Amino acid sequence: MRKATLAALLILIGLRTSAQDNPLRAPELPFIGSAANHIVLKGDSNSWEGYQRKLDELVFEGKGQMNIVHIGGSHVQADMWSMELRHRLQHMVPGVRAGRGFIFPYNLAKSNNPWWYNPEVTGQWTGLRNVVRADTSTLGIAGISATTTDTLSTMKIGFRGDAYPGYSFDRVRVLHRMDSSFEVTAFDPDSTVKIQRRVDLAGRYTEFIFGRQLDTLHLRFKRTDPTQQRFTLNGIILGNSDPGFFLHATGINGARTESWLRCQRFSEELGYLNPDLVIFSIGINDAHDPDFSASRYEANYRELIRRVRLANPNAAILLTSNTDSFMKRRYPNANAEAVRDVMLRLSASEGVAFWDTYGVMGGQGSIRIWESNGLAKSDRIHMTREGYAVLGDLLFSALMEKYGQHVARSSKP
Repeated sequence: MRKATLAALLILIGLRTSAQDNPLRAPELPFIGSAANHIVLKGDSNSWEGYQRKLDELVFEGKGQMNIVHIGGSHVQADMWSMELRHRLQHMVPGVRAGRGFIFPYNLAKSNNPWWYNPEVTGQWTGLRNVVRADTSTLGIAGISATTTDTLSTMKIGFRGDAYPGYSFDRVRVLHRMDSSFEVTAFDPDSTVKIQRRVDLAGRYTEFIFGRQLDTLHLRFKRTDPTQQRFTLNGIILGNSDPGFFLHATGINGARTESWLRCQRFSEELGYLNPDLVIFSIGINDAHDPDFSASRYEANYRELIRRVRLANPNAAILLTSNTDSFMKRRYPNANAEAVRDVMLRLSASEGVAFWDTYGVMGGQGSIRIWESNGLAKSDRIHMTREGYAVLGDLLFSALMEKYGQHVARSSKP
């Protein structure tokens, strides 16, 4: 029996197996709102069914690639929640893994970089983020850019950590501005590695094809003409042809729905990721605004959904409600329930799915319990690494439950 088929059978029995014995389900904690841990679809489910049918090919035949894009604020920028979900997905089917996908070297913009990959750079760089309202710079799917005016800069990116034994790639797209941009080239310490380079002026990226798979990226940014003033980096996509999952995570500390609407190239660059599923975790910063408006928040999300569908009309979309949080560490944020209500309305009217992070945590005030169990930080907004891992496990469990139901329906004669 094929390994992928064995994995599919495990999914089929997943709903009947206790969490203690089933790697597809999250560990049970007494304070978790397990009754809320489900993927909800209130409207048209065609895009979700299309996503699950494509997943069938990967699970049953070990073929194809699934691209999942997770977009949010600080909950996503640190790549701890996304990391756990990525790790679980990439170990779901034995021997089927794929790669890392989209990354941004946040440390170039003087912001916190995910621990799992380590950009080493030379030269001076400055950053711009989508949370700066007065800034009109052109941004894309990263929501951030980094610029250097040095005549020569270099970058080295490798991976580290027990959950990241190393990600290999043999094709790379460097997304960057084309006006007055320097030349970007890739190189490798092993001079026998063949590297093909192609510049796409219209797409605003430089692409590299490597003669074999590598696990460390070396880039050089060089001024080649006196008229060139700067190089602006918008992101890097690491790809390969291996079957499996790519979970592309992109988050900006403090980002709201309106922040992502400032990203003029959002749809075009999202299209480069070929999204099968887009997960939105945007709302915690909207809800902490004293002037929070549920109607404005809903309108912003409708526009974000529209922009996803410009990138891929068939992409499934999942909205995750806010984590429970406190205002100034003292008062429960009552807007979390308004955010949840907006997302339920969007699920019905826009045909998107919904996962109730707020309810799964335990509802209003639950952040205190998470904090006392070492799963949330003392600011009562952010999780610890262990807390984000629990969120990743819970979301993975809900996704697998939904897929298990699909497999059970499809297997009936």
